[in-house]
Amino acid sequence: MPSLYRVAEYWMHRYEAVFPDLYAHFIGWGEPFCFRCSWLAPVDDTQGSLAAVWKSASGWLERAHLHDWALGGSNEPENLVPLCRQCHDIMPEFSGKRAALSYVRDGVRKNSWWQLYTDGAFGASAGFPNPPFKAKLLRDAYVRFVELERLVGAASKGDESAVVRVRNLIGDPSWPARPPRDASDQP
Repeated sequence: MPSLYRVAEYWMHRYEAVFPDLYAHFIGWGEPFCFRCSWLAPVDDTQGSLAAVWKSASGWLERAHLHDWALGGSNEPENLVPLCRQCHDIMPEFSGKRAALSYVRDGVRKNSWWQLYTDGAFGASAGFPNPPFKAKLLRDAYVRFVELERLVGAASKGDESAVVRVRNLIGDPSWPARPPRDASDQP
């Protein structure tokens, strides 16, 4: 089985024809990532070579077979792509490359909050300072953000208790302010 770097190296000069929206197009190859969801492995990307950087990502990214190995696929780099554990775990078995390539191409990019959270939670192995504290702060900030987003959404749809809570949170008893009526709007 080739190394993760050897798999990435295979795709470095071929990806545009197969994966036109691959994250490498935007960020380059210096930060190992999942080909499907673009999650960046929390590794030290300042190492001396691309091979060293991708080698350090082997604990975070897996080599996924496009044509499943159990169904006759090879262990050659052209039949492998780097995927995070989540994308690899949900990947169906494919008896050919075409459907597998579609699966990889059709992946949805991970939310940036997930990236920040995993950097904080797992970053100790990459030398990030105090990752458990950072992860807790990021998780709490994200949860608070989602709660506020839902609250404002409910208030905007007319939920009176949500309107009262938003008014209290922002300290503005007139929220939501109605825009002044334009003279042309009057009958």
